[in-house]
Amino acid sequence: MSSFFLNFFRKIKLIDIAVFAVFAAVTVYAFSYAYSGGMNRKELLVHTPRGTFAYDMSKDRIIDIEGAIGTSRIEISDGTVRFLDSPCPNKTCVQSMPISESGEWSACLPNQVFLRIEGGRSSSVDATVR
Repeated sequence: MSSFFLNFFRKIKLIDIAVFAVFAAVTVYAFSYAYSGGMNRKELLVHTPRGTFAYDMSKDRIIDIEGAIGTSRIEISDGTVRFLDSPCPNKTCVQSMPISESGEWSACLPNQVFLRIEGGRSSSVDATVR
């Protein structure tokens, strides 16, 4: 059995070692990136009757979105999102609190504009199990 291992190690070439080293380095990098918070970029997804649009939340801006009954004005500021104005009759969406965490959402139902934050890491606990 020891002659098997001797023959095996004699057949290993430098290219085999290089390929294994590259594979190991890529694997270690992928795991460290995925588990170290490398995917902390949050984005706002805006769903409308005309389609879905994505906006980076690290850049402050005001966005005008066409909905079913008119234009909704949305503000991204300091990592939070809120409705500034909307054509709906009761303005519930404008009066709601800004959203900032992954998984949170806000909507203007009469105008059919739905806001949702994705990406990043959620800092709050949704539920616990005993």
